[in-house]
Amino acid sequence: MSRVDLIRMGLKNLWRRKLRTFLTVLGVIIGTSSIVVMLSLGFGMQEAFKGQIDRMGSLNTINVHKRYDDYSSPSPKGNGQKAILDDKAVMDFKRIPNVKAVTPIVETYGVLINGRYKSYTPLRGIDPTVMEEFDFKVQDGRLLQTGDDFSIVFGGSMKNSFYDEKASSRGRYVEPKVDLMKDRMIFTFNTEYGNRTMPGENIKKPAYKDYKVKAIGVLEEGNWETDWSIYAPLEAVQKLIKEKEKAENSKPERGRRKEKGYEQVMVKVDDINKVQEIQQKIKDSGFEASSLTDFLDEMKKTSGIIQAILGGIGAVSLLVAAIGITNTMVMSIYERTKEIGIMKVIGASLKDIKKLFLFESAMIGLLGGIIGVVFSEILSFIINKLGANFGNYIGTGAETKISIIPIWLIFAAMGFSALIGILSGYYPAKRAMNLSALEAIRTE
Repeated sequence: MSRVDLIRMGLKNLWRRKLRTFLTVLGVIIGTSSIVVMLSLGFGMQEAFKGQIDRMGSLNTINVHKRYDDYSSPSPKGNGQKAILDDKAVMDFKRIPNVKAVTPIVETYGVLINGRYKSYTPLRGIDPTVMEEFDFKVQDGRLLQTGDDFSIVFGGSMKNSFYDEKASSRGRYVEPKVDLMKDRMIFTFNTEYGNRTMPGENIKKPAYKDYKVKAIGVLEEGNWETDWSIYAPLEAVQKLIKEKEKAENSKPERGRRKEKGYEQVMVKVDDINKVQEIQQKIKDSGFEASSLTDFLDEMKKTSGIIQAILGGIGAVSLLVAAIGITNTMVMSIYERTKEIGIMKVIGASLKDIKKLFLFESAMIGLLGGIIGVVFSEILSFIINKLGANFGNYIGTGAETKISIIPIWLIFAAMGFSALIGILSGYYPAKRAMNLSALEAIRTE
């Protein structure tokens, strides 16, 4: 019997029992759409997690800090000295393979004054030559360059950080009219700038300097790490900190030396797969090191567990559908016993009979899989429409989708459904092969 004859006969048999075929296919549709939609929710959750991390910063960046837990702990070299996060350490980091860029970060806090508007903000010093390497991008102006003195690059959300102090004290909110690039501003460490001295107040206050702000750029909005800070050249910020300490006449506590080195150093890695390895090397050098890949790994584990649970729920529906296919094919054997006997008598081989039943069950599975995938896409569209603002609630943006169906999942679902159909039809096909031709002809 040719393949064309087998296909024609199989389709004819399925069409002859339209209602039963429809109900069996319906079971596969429900099973396929259930497992696809459930998995799509898991993929949507995974993308939401990733979106959250992307807004927190770069996955290729390692943040290095001094160890504060035990000042007497020996260094890995065994010399009994604590590892210092200084220029030598920075150079050592640069020599590590796959390290793209390194910069110390010096941070202090002060006040930006723009007429009647104020903004209490962190001021971060960074090496101007590596800003581009660390994925700093401007929406207006330019990044810091070598030779810039006290030039400022604003974070993307800094415009919203200004407020009218007088209006706020009266319980009123006045929307700040601030142009970060054009307005004249000053930066000061005097948090009481512009406030009147209370009568009888005789406290000697530090004589902080006021620094004119030269705005050269505004960063793109959307990064939690940079949105609410201002950036200036490293040496300029170090100079300001020294002047601040001089004005405050700050000295270390008795019995304690002033800590040497930097508080933080950022390390950029050119390959995300090398981040954990380099992070461990830095830890072995006696420093604290962390990166967003730590959170990503934990989120992947969590989303993997959730996906497995959701996929398992969908798989139950597909298992029920598989039982339905098996039942349908077994019923078909009883109804077609004489037909099977005649096929054997006229010369049909056992393989032909087996192929016929496997083809019919495979068609049920494949048809159910195709329609199930189409139905899944419709369900996914409806879910995403109903949950259009889901991203706003989790902090990843309004465009975040709840349900995501990758292309490979579509083809995998159809192939899996066809495979389920074949496996479900294997037992009925085997049973049809074992029927005696003479007994089959006598039956009816």
